[in-house]
Amino acid sequence: MTESPSDRAIWLRTKLDEANRAYHEFDDPIIDDAEFDTLFNELILLEKHHPELLVDSSPTQRVGGSPSKKFLSLKHSTPMLSLSNVFDPEGFFSFCDRIEQSSANEPVEFIVEPKLDGLAISLMYENSKLVQALTRGDGVTGEDVTENVMTIKAVPRTLTSKAPLNIEVRGEIYFEKDDFESLNARQSKLGQKIFVNSRNAAAGTLRQLDPKITGSRPLTICIYALVNANSIQNITRQSESLKFLRSVGFKTSNDTELATGRASALAVFRDFEKRRDNLPYDIDGVVFKVNDLRLQESLGSVARAPRWATAFKFAPDEEVTRVLAIDVQVGRTGVLTPVARLEPVFVGGATITNATLHNMDEIMRKDVRVQDTVVVRRAGDVIPEVVRVVLSARKPNSLPYQMPTDVPDRARLTRIAQLIHFCSRQAMNIDGLGDKLIQQFVANKLIYDFADIYKLTEADLIALPRLGEKSARNILTAINSSKDTTLPRLIFALGINGVGHATAQSLAEEFASLEDLGQASTIELEEIPDIGPVLAGNIAEWFATPANELLLNNLVEAGLVWPTPVKVKTIKHDVKLTCVITGTFSELPRELLKERLNTKGIRVVSALSKNVDFLVTGTKAGSKLKKAKELGLHIFREGDVRLLLNDEISADQLLKNQQ
Repeated sequence: MTESPSDRAIWLRTKLDEANRAYHEFDDPIIDDAEFDTLFNELILLEKHHPELLVDSSPTQRVGGSPSKKFLSLKHSTPMLSLSNVFDPEGFFSFCDRIEQSSANEPVEFIVEPKLDGLAISLMYENSKLVQALTRGDGVTGEDVTENVMTIKAVPRTLTSKAPLNIEVRGEIYFEKDDFESLNARQSKLGQKIFVNSRNAAAGTLRQLDPKITGSRPLTICIYALVNANSIQNITRQSESLKFLRSVGFKTSNDTELATGRASALAVFRDFEKRRDNLPYDIDGVVFKVNDLRLQESLGSVARAPRWATAFKFAPDEEVTRVLAIDVQVGRTGVLTPVARLEPVFVGGATITNATLHNMDEIMRKDVRVQDTVVVRRAGDVIPEVVRVVLSARKPNSLPYQMPTDVPDRARLTRIAQLIHFCSRQAMNIDGLGDKLIQQFVANKLIYDFADIYKLTEADLIALPRLGEKSARNILTAINSSKDTTLPRLIFALGINGVGHATAQSLAEEFASLEDLGQASTIELEEIPDIGPVLAGNIAEWFATPANELLLNNLVEAGLVWPTPVKVKTIKHDVKLTCVITGTFSELPRELLKERLNTKGIRVVSALSKNVDFLVTGTKAGSKLKKAKELGLHIFREGDVRLLLNDEISADQLLKNQQ
C-alpha cells in the first residue's frame, strides 16, 4: 500500500524532531548531517506541494531544538535564526535569482564565510563588559551559559574603548582540529569519553555544569555578526561590521572573501572546497551573505532563516559499499589493526578500497562482517573508515568476525611499519620512500633500522627492480634533505608509543635536547600537560633501551641536525607575529619552513588578511603574492627568511628594514 503524503509528513516530522533533540539537546546525533538534510528537504518539498500539511510545529518552521533544562532559559533580544541550505550550483543560482529580483537584477555582492562546525552563541555586552551568553536554543529562547563562556580565553571579557556601551554579537564556538585531537588524546589517557566529532565536543564542553571543565578544554570562538549593525554610525555593509568587530577585540574569520555575482561566488565556493582539509578547523560548507545591510533588511526573513543568506553545503564525504574481506595489519608498535577490504568506491575526492576498523572493540561495537553493506567516510588525507553497517542489507547467513590473536612474521612487519612512519611526510618527510620501496629494502637486507636509511647508496637503489638512475638520485637527495630537521619532527619520527605531533612538540619545548629528554624521569615527564603515567613510562622506557641509545648516536653520526626549540609561551609573549607562506622553496620543504618559523615565534596561517604581518614567498607564487601587495603587507623572499632562521637578524629587524 502506497504511503499517503499525510503519513509521510508525520513520519518525517517525527524523525526530524528526534534527530533535532539528539543533536541540539543531548549533543549525541542519531543520524549524520547528510541524512538529516535529505529528510529535511523532502519535508520542505512535501509541504510546498501540499500546503494543507504545513503546521506551526513542523521542523521546517523552527530553529534547532528546545533549550536544555540543565540551564536557565532566556529570550533572545531578536530571534537567532538558522540558515537555509543549498547543495548544488542550481540551488545556489535559485538563491541568487531571488536576491537579484530585489536588486534591480544587478549582480549582488556577497560576503563569503567558512561554515564552521560548532555551536552558535549570542554574546551581550553592557558598558563594554560581557554580561550574558546564550546558545541558539529554539531560536527564540536559549540556554544561559554565561559562566562557561567566561572561561574561554578567546572571548573578550571587556571590549576596547572604541566599543559602544551596549552591543550584541553572534558567532560560533568550536575546536580547531589540532586542539580537538589533543583533547581526545587527553580524554583517552584519562580513560574518559572519546568525542566522535569536534561539534559534539564543543557543544558538550560548553554545556558542562562545572565551568572549570569548560575552561580546561581549548575552545575558541569566531564572531560573524553584529546585531543591528546598521544602527552604528558608518556601518552599511557586513564586511564593515566585521572590521568594526575586529577593532573592538573580537576574533573574526581570516578566511572571509567578497564576491560579486554568482560566477565569482561559485568560484570562491570551489576554492574553499579544494582547500577545506588544509584549514585549521572543520567546515561543512560555505556561507553566502548579502553584503549590503540595507538590502538585507529589505529582503527580510522567513520562519526559520533569513532570505539574504544561505549555506552552500559540501557534498557528503560518505558513500555506501561492500566489505569484501577483513585483513589484519601490524602497526609500528606491534599492535594488530583490522582493515576492511572494500569494493572500490569514489568518496571524498578519491577511490578507496580499504578502510580502518581500528580494533576488535570497534568491530564488535559496529558489528562489521565480511559481505556487509557499509557506509564509509573519507575527508582529505584522513584514513577512510567504516561509519556504520546497513543492517537491512545484511545476508541471513552472516557470521560475526573473529580476529586472530597473532599474525606470521609479526616482528618484521612491525619493523617495516616503524620505517614507513619514520619516512612519512609529517615525520622525516623523505619523499619517494614509500611503503613498497621500504618493504623491498627490508626484504633485500639493505636497511634494518632508521640510521641504515642514511647509508644507502645509488648502487643499492639502482639494483632494485624498476628503479632507474634518476629516481635513485631523487631519493638520495630527499634522504640528504631530511637530515636538516627539527627536534619535534625527529621525536615524532622515532615512533614512541603514544607520542603524537602535539606531545612531540611539548617534549621538545620542555627539554630542548635529546640528552635532557633521555635523562628525564617519569615524574618530570608527568609534569608536562597531557602526559600521564602510561605515556611517561613509554617515553622513559624507550630512551632507557640500549639499542635506542645506539640508534640515536648513529642518526647524529649520519648528519642529522636540528635547531634548539624555544618554548611556545616565551614566543607568544615576546613576538606575536603572523605570516603566510606561498610558492616553492629550494632549501626547505614548506612544512619544515613552517616549523622553523614557529621556533622563532612566528605563527603561520593559511589565509591572507590585514591581520597578517608578512608574506614569505618562494618561486611559482600565485594569487597570494598579488593579494599581499594589494593589502600592503611586507613580502620576504627565501633569502630574507634564511637570515632570520640562521639568527643573523631578528623578526623585528627584518620588518623594520623594509619600512
